[in-house]
Amino acid sequence: MKMKKILVSALAAVMLLTAAPAVAPLATVNAAATSATASNATTEVSVAKPTKVKLTAKKKAIKVTFKKSTTKKVKGYQIQYSTSKKFTKKTTKSVKTTKTSYTIKKLKAKKKYYVRIRTYKKVNGKTVYSKWTSKKSVKTKK
Repeated sequence: MKMKKILVSALAAVMLLTAAPAVAPLATVNAAATSATASNATTEVSVAKPTKVKLTAKKKAIKVTFKKSTTKKVKGYQIQYSTSKKFTKKTTKSVKTTKTSYTIKKLKAKKKYYVRIRTYKKVNGKTVYSKWTSKKSVKTKK
C-alpha cells in the first residue's frame, strides 16, 4: 500500500512538473491579452476632426473658420499653416485655440499658404489628437 502511495505521489509530481510549463504560457498569454486590451483602450479613444473648413484671404492675414466638432469634451483645435505643401518644419507654424474661428496674422502679402486643422482632448493626462483635415490653400491679399 505504501508503494502505491509513493508511486501516486511520484506520478503527481511528474504531472505537475510537466504541467508547469503549460501553465506558464497561459499566464503570458493572459498578460499579453491584458496589455493588448490596455493598448486598445488608448486607441479606442478617438477624436473627430473638424468639418467644413473655410479659408478667407485678408490683407496679410487668413481667416480660418470651421464647424465645431461633434465629439463631446473636445479641449480645443490646433491650426497648422505653412508655405510648403508638405508642411516642412522650417516653414510651418501651429496655433491652438478653443474657438471655431481664428485669424492668422502677420503673414506675407500675395503669398500662398496651406492650412490644416485637427482637434484634441485630454485623456488621463495625455493629449489625444484627431487626424488632420485635408489641406486647403489660400493666397493672401495685397
